Order: sequence, then C-alpha cells, then structure tokens
Amino acid sequence: MTNGEIAAAFERIALLLELKGENPFRVRAYERAAQMITAHPREMRDLHSHGGVDALKELPGIGEDLADKIAEMVTTGRLVYATKLQKEFPEGLLAILDIEGIGPKKAKLLWQKFRVRSIDELETLAQSGKLEKLKGWGPTSVRNILRGIGDRRTLRARLPLPKALELAEELCAALARSKMCNRLEIAGSLRRRKETIGDIDLLATSRRPEEVMDAFCALPAVQRVIGRGPTKASVLLRSGVQADLRVVDPAVFGAALHYFTGGKEHNVIVRTMARKRGITISEYGAFRGSAERKGKLLASRTEEDIFAAVGLPWIAPELREGRGEIEAAQKDALPSLITEDAIRGDMHVHTDFSDGTASAVAMAKAAKAVGYDYIAITDHASPMGMVRGIKTGNIDAYLTMIDDARRRVPGIHILAGAEVDILPDGRLYLPDSVLAKLDWVVASIHQAFRQSRAEMTKRVLRAVAHPNVHLLGHPTARLLGQRTGIDIDMEAVLHAAKKQGIAVEHNASPERLDLPDVFLRRAKELGVPVCIDSDAHDTDGYDKRFGISQARRGWLEAGDVFNAWTWKEANRWMSQRRSKSR
Repeated sequence: MTNGEIAAAFERIALLLELKGENPFRVRAYERAAQMITAHPREMRDLHSHGGVDALKELPGIGEDLADKIAEMVTTGRLVYATKLQKEFPEGLLAILDIEGIGPKKAKLLWQKFRVRSIDELETLAQSGKLEKLKGWGPTSVRNILRGIGDRRTLRARLPLPKALELAEELCAALARSKMCNRLEIAGSLRRRKETIGDIDLLATSRRPEEVMDAFCALPAVQRVIGRGPTKASVLLRSGVQADLRVVDPAVFGAALHYFTGGKEHNVIVRTMARKRGITISEYGAFRGSAERKGKLLASRTEEDIFAAVGLPWIAPELREGRGEIEAAQKDALPSLITEDAIRGDMHVHTDFSDGTASAVAMAKAAKAVGYDYIAITDHASPMGMVRGIKTGNIDAYLTMIDDARRRVPGIHILAGAEVDILPDGRLYLPDSVLAKLDWVVASIHQAFRQSRAEMTKRVLRAVAHPNVHLLGHPTARLLGQRTGIDIDMEAVLHAAKKQGIAVEHNASPERLDLPDVFLRRAKELGVPVCIDSDAHDTDGYDKRFGISQARRGWLEAGDVFNAWTWKEANRWMSQRRSKSR
C-alpha cells in the first residue's frame, strides 16, 4: 500500500468511528495520522522495511496500535480492523458517506431518525422536504446533497480515460499472449482518447476467430459474458465496464477501424459526403454504389484508403468528433497536433517542502533526465491545514532550497514558484510582498467548490487579474470519477486571461485532465497560452501522455503550448509579464 492508500484507510476509519459515536480523541488520532502520512516524504513501506514497527512508532502521533495497523497494511495490503468495522454498518450507509455534503454526523442522523440505508432512500427523503425542516440542514444543504447524488451517478457511469486505457491494454496484452491475433487495436472513444469512457472496443484480425472469442470470454478480468458469436463477443469486466471484441478479415481492417473509432457525428458527416459521390461506406469498406448490391469495392484495407475515397486526408482519431475537422481537412487546414516530444518543461511541480515525496534536487534531476530544459518548483501555499507549505515566515528558506537545487543540478533552468490557493473571495493566500519574490505563481482552487456560478466566476476573475499571477491552475478543479468541476463562466475567464496576459493550465495528472478539451480549443482560438503540466509530486510523476491526448483533442499545436516553447521564448514571455506586474 502507498501512503495515500494508508491515509485513505485511516480517514475512513475516523469517519466510521465518528459515526459510531466513539471517543472524539480516538477519531482525531486517526485523522491526524492520515494527515501526517499524506505529507510524509517517505513511503511507510520503506520505513517499515528498514526499521520495522519501531521505525513507524517514531513518527509523530503514531503509537503502538497505529504502527501495528500500518505494518499490517504495508505487508498484507489490507487491514482486518477496517473490514470488521465496516461490517457494523449497512453497505448503503457507507456509500452515503461518499456524497458531498454528508459527514458522519448527518449520516448518523439519517440512519437513526429516518433509517436511511442507501443513496436511493436518501434521494427520496431529500425530495420529500422533510430534511429542510431540520436544524442545521436547510434548502441549500438539501440542494447540494441532491446535486452530489447526481454527480456520483454521472461520474460512476463512465470510467476515467487512464483507468480505461489500462484495462484495455491489459486485455490486449492477454490476447497477444494467446498468439492467435495477427493484429489488435483499440477502437471507439478510447482510441479518440475521450476523458471518460463508457465501454471498451477492441478490433482484431485472426485466422482462428472462434478460438479468440473463447480466449477473450475466459480472461480473468471478465465477470460475465453478455453475448458472443463466431466473430464478436461482449463481456462485462469486473471493473463494471463492458468490453466488445470484433474479429474481422485483414482485407477490411482499415474500414472497420475507421467505422468503429467513431465518433458518431464524424461518421455521419463522412457517410453523407460519400453518398454525394455515389459511394457507400460501412465497416466492410467504401463501395461504388451499395455493398449489399455488390457495388465495386473502392477501399477497405487502411484508414487512409477510406478517407481518400471521399477526398479527404487521414484525420487523427482525437479529432474525429464532428467539430469541424472535416471542413478543416477539405481546406488542408488540419492542425499539426502537438506530440509529447515537443514538451520542453514543466511549470507545476511539487517537492517535500509541501506534499511532494522528493526534494527539489531530486525533482530537478528527474526533470533533466526526462529531457526538460526548465521547470517551476511550485509547492503549495494553502490555509488548509497542510503540514508543510509556503508561508510568509518560511519563504526565504524556500528560496534558499531552490537556489541550492540550481547549484546542484546544472543544465536545467529552475524557477522559484508556488501554487497559491484562491480564497473564497478571490484573494490569494500569500501576501503581495511574498508573491513578488517568486518567479512563477500558479493560482488554483482547492476549497469552497460549491459557490454559485456568479460567485465562482467573480472569485476566479479577481485572481486572474492579480498582477503576480502567471498561470491559472487546473481551472475547473474537477477530479475525474470523483468530483465534477466548479460552476463557472469559463468563456469569461478565458477572455480575462487573454486580457491580463496570463496562461491557463491543462493539468495532465490522470486524476484531473483539466482543462477539458472544448476549453483548450477555445483558449487556442483566443490566443491564450496553455501549459500542459504534470502536477508531479514525485520523481516518476512527469508523465504527460494523457494531457497530450487531451491537448490534441483540443486542436493544440506546439506553438499554442507555453512549455513547448524554447527557454528563450518562455523567459521572454515571463519578462514581459514581470514588466506588466510592475
């Protein structure tokens, strides 16, 4: 187990103990332990492997009981106490705790007063009007609960891209090991790299299709078979996602790959174009006339051939959404989409000065090893009770740490930055006197997510207008599969960013992928630079694959992306920003 998983287990225990009405000191012990573990620079498993339980007992707030529980988790991957504790409560009641706005005290009241044991029962109760009459609830609380229920259902209906791609690649690897597939590709919305995925589509060629179907349906990841035939099977995976596999003839693989990549609007437009030319397009190819009437086959083997049959160049899968890519292709105006090797730096990186796990020196060395020319160290500056972080009283120590990293890691430009919280009224957590000492300031929202659209927009616009801000971090504050984004007028925010001369972030963390692709494209149209940042918290965190895929869906080219610029270009932009702030 990682530190994050251990901390999450302790936070869950604290919630359940509070729900039981346990001693508040015991509840707080688990909460403090979770906070300490989250912020600790070393993994608990490493401490345990080197020093055993005694090393864990030396940690702040960790006595023998908690040390034994940590040791159990890092050695077995589970905690018997947590499992037993959860069995004391109805399963549905535990799900209620995941609804935003429902804490242990409210969950306990719902259970004891109304016998609520599921999310469906909570929804019915909230709609009845009974909760609004209770002290401490009110109409706003009830609206937030109903919204939280809706968000949870929406989020759980689809799988975040990183998790879906991992599942699909595992399926492909298992099928590849069977050595029965000559060619195997991911299709559908996953090939288009949509941020969330409803199901997984796989396309293969094989001389033994029925044996491939047998192997696919028998994979360990499969919970049950929905349906199968000689060349197609649909299964429900243990993750709750449906996966479909089709085996086609190699001669029509290109046509099938185009057809099953989608999206729906893109395919409709292509088929409409084809009909105007007297051509029919299906998963079997492009035909002069009709395939059913044995029309002449024009193309089928490759996607390029299918596109050429209707007078188009090949269009990257990420663009195939029916959002103007056909018109751009007709005008020879498709964007030269950004690739991962175009990235030259990272402007959002954390160290163990706040909640990262590695030193500034280690993070700089890792960035240099990736091939970056520059990075911005941007540790947190937040009022949210973090164990570490940038404060007014330690800014000089922070700058000294970064100066030391510059001396010890030559050959890469290291900026002294901060990720500063945007407070509920739009002010920044750090005073101007401290912000002025920094090379790079990222302004982000980490709290008060449920403000009204007008309040949230006003809040962010105030932060964007601050002369020391360079970048608006993860602008919607969403967490894929966990939390929907804030309610905000993003059009107004992007216009303000353009006016103020700041950049907006696409946070490439697999948990966020924020900004969404539609806003990335709008930023491009307005001429607002985009930073594709990793939000790295450890030396392995510089992976930007998923961020690049979303940038491509947003039609971004290298010139649109701040950290694809050379150091000279980036430094010139920052110098102009500094001049404006003065």
